[in-house]
Amino acid sequence: MRVKSEERRQAMVEVARQAFTELGFENTSMSEIANRLGGSKATLYNYFSSKEELFAAVIEEFGRQKIADAFTSLNPDAPLESELRRFGEHYLGFVLSPEALALRTVVFHEAGRSNVGREYYQRGPVKGWTQISQYLAGQVARGKACCDDPWVAALHLKGLLDAELEEPCALGVRAIPEPAEIRLVVERALRVFLAAYGR
Repeated sequence: MRVKSEERRQAMVEVARQAFTELGFENTSMSEIANRLGGSKATLYNYFSSKEELFAAVIEEFGRQKIADAFTSLNPDAPLESELRRFGEHYLGFVLSPEALALRTVVFHEAGRSNVGREYYQRGPVKGWTQISQYLAGQVARGKACCDDPWVAALHLKGLLDAELEEPCALGVRAIPEPAEIRLVVERALRVFLAAYGR
């Protein structure tokens, strides 16, 4: 794709993300997105065949910009605890950001009525946590971790990281935590995780 076309596509995805998080999936039309872009609906359809496809692109691009590096940059040669600490702080900083919380609210609201929830899960969480499970499998092979099923261990890590803050923040019960609090939460989560899976 030419640079100009790619820039145009990126602009469409960003405007669509703002529209979806403000209005919800159901109330956001392709016409609304085209109007916000200042272009035609036909141009939008040249890039995306449907609203669902555009929303899937929003999920992928948002993840690529904000969190993908955290999942892919784990160094297998570095100490397990320090790498998981770095990852955990990045991960929680992302999932607890207002933008991520707003987008996930849209997904959960729409999940029972369309394929949006499945698309989100396959293009977001599954991809990221598969990479974590592969990293953990490598650590088992190196004798740095101990687990029978790296995928289950990855999900346990996710659950421990999410346990204290994710639901209260998503429900608006409490404010988004400062980095110092996130660090403490990650430390507590890793203490439990490493007691079960560390060596």
